[in-house]
Amino acid sequence: MKERINWIDWAKALAVCTVVFCHLPQSQEWFYYRYLQSVIIVVFFFISGYLKKDYGSTKANWQKYWRGLILPYILYNVIVYPYWLIKYYMQHGVMPDLFSAVKPIIGAILFQHENSFCEPLNGPLWYLPAILIMHITIDLCRKTKYQHHIMIALCVASVVLYASNKYYLFLPNLTPMGLFRRLPYYYIGYVMGQKCRFREVNTKRDAIRCILLITLSLLIFQWHLLEKNFIIHISLFYPVNFCFMFGMLYACKAINSIKSMVVQNISIGTLVVIGLHVPIISLMNLCIKTIFYSSQHHIFYHWYTALPTTFIICSLLYPTIFWGVKSMPFIFGK
Repeated sequence: MKERINWIDWAKALAVCTVVFCHLPQSQEWFYYRYLQSVIIVVFFFISGYLKKDYGSTKANWQKYWRGLILPYILYNVIVYPYWLIKYYMQHGVMPDLFSAVKPIIGAILFQHENSFCEPLNGPLWYLPAILIMHITIDLCRKTKYQHHIMIALCVASVVLYASNKYYLFLPNLTPMGLFRRLPYYYIGYVMGQKCRFREVNTKRDAIRCILLITLSLLIFQWHLLEKNFIIHISLFYPVNFCFMFGMLYACKAINSIKSMVVQNISIGTLVVIGLHVPIISLMNLCIKTIFYSSQHHIFYHWYTALPTTFIICSLLYPTIFWGVKSMPFIFGK
């Protein structure tokens, strides 16, 4: 059995719980909420690059991508579609017509895109095709002797394309924008993984680096929010994410000596949490509105209610993870 890296388990578990936390409806005026929404996903891209392996042949690589990325993407979209139908019926009082029923299917095919003829079916899954595209890009670049030159050029181009789209909005809500925005973090993780960097653990040093980097990230993010010049505003966004990403990873290294089967299982079950937490959030919100408010009331969580709600959602999904580890490995992309 492949030996697990404990600090990576911590990073994945904390990151996926934070994703659930950020998908609970909260006010965009709250600094912590905007900050976490902006930075948390980069951890997954770094780790995906860091753990990227070459399985020896194109066929072997695609077998891995099918099990680990493509099949889970299809599976969790299929599971969520009945939830979408029920939600539509509850909102409109009737079942959808053919055009409306097909819109989320088209949205899923287009990687959770949204426009007049399609809508996201299971929005958080967008990152799976984005990672798939990054893996394929690395595989193609490996076939040349200029792989790092090409990847650096693509990373620079991705920053320019992301900034251009942010300004002109020519491809809103489409997976390529996620790719453009996060490719540099994936590539840095890939290079560090290939060169066996970032493996040593020193609790005291890592804790100090964590505090310094997270503090710097928060300060730059505040500047980013207040900056009126568009070029500076966009340029600051990348240091914010880099500082947060390494700050969080150093935090996980600082607690590397703490081993927990719960943390390990949540790390293993990242796809389960990502793929199924949205319906649970909707169900919980519906229950809260039905019991405490009118149907027209909009639910907004504060951090002190969002934290225990996140714990409840992960706890509800944990039995599925625990059971699936031995009985249904395919739900984890295994």
